[in-house]
Amino acid sequence: MSISTELLNTTFADLRGPLVNSFVRSNELFEALNSKARMPMEGGTKIERSFSGGAPARGVGVYVGDELLNMTRRQQIRKFEVEPHRMVMAINIPKRELAQNSGKLAIIRLIEEYPQTSMEAAKADLNKYLLTGVSRGLAFNTSELQGLLTLNGQSTAGIGTGVTNGLLDFLTPAGQTDVVQSVAKSSSYFHFNQFNDITAFTANGISQLRKTYRQCSHYAGGIGKGPDMVFMDDDTYTNFEDARRDNVRVTLVDDKIDKSNTLGLNLGLASVTSSIDLDRSDFTAATAPADGVTYMLNTDYIEFPMLEAPNVSEFKERVGDQDVVTAIFAMQGNLICTKLVAQGCVSGGAV
Repeated sequence: MSISTELLNTTFADLRGPLVNSFVRSNELFEALNSKARMPMEGGTKIERSFSGGAPARGVGVYVGDELLNMTRRQQIRKFEVEPHRMVMAINIPKRELAQNSGKLAIIRLIEEYPQTSMEAAKADLNKYLLTGVSRGLAFNTSELQGLLTLNGQSTAGIGTGVTNGLLDFLTPAGQTDVVQSVAKSSSYFHFNQFNDITAFTANGISQLRKTYRQCSHYAGGIGKGPDMVFMDDDTYTNFEDARRDNVRVTLVDDKIDKSNTLGLNLGLASVTSSIDLDRSDFTAATAPADGVTYMLNTDYIEFPMLEAPNVSEFKERVGDQDVVTAIFAMQGNLICTKLVAQGCVSGGAV
């Protein structure tokens, strides 16, 4: 007895939701944004936001009593727009597999073998792309994701004329001139990210990380409102861990790690994560991130608005071109940042 498409979909209906939820939770950045309701559903054809480019008005300095107020605006609220990018992936199960199997356990095995494996490949590609601008190429090639913004400011693949898709530059504020989110970084006082370089971790690694954290925090309203996520490449994280080992005491409580004793591996109020997807070989050496990459993110100002939430369709029979049944995974949205000045990156931590 073979498995019909109808029977396949009956079992798949109970697993589609958990499959999509796992896709979001297993993405390091998505999980953080989703937990803070930073993946809202939107309407329209473009994602539109605004940010403050400076103080809304100017004062007169020392006020005596009879001066004319200078009412010239220093900088108004700036608006930007980002195109939503749609990702679509076909999940195919050969009809031969359906003909040779029967029963619920066989259906679950096929779902684990095909849809689950496909979704894991897609989330691995997306996670790496958001951090580096480069895909693993398991489900999506890099060129198929280049409509999405990435944290890596070295990514210069355009998403429009003169518009790059990398948010955080490994350059001093004065050297940041790319058009990001439809606004040139050099044109607005608060439209740049923080950046510092580590010459050698044993010499100034911790001090440069702390400095960058303070700079990001200053523009977000103080240390208590600083970055809440820090991503490091594995070599940088190893150096960070070695430098802070005397501050960390790991104990087991009921056979589980007591996280209260691992706060020495935090930076300010931010959790520090080593990401295998943050591969230094994906960065050029021109501005030193090839020698180490650290991102400091304040997710209060980062979003992934969606016009279509991640979803997986039922399986349908393909007609004519392939002897398979096909389900479609799709989502549409994009990464945006409403306060670049509260975000930062540090290079050189792996040396």
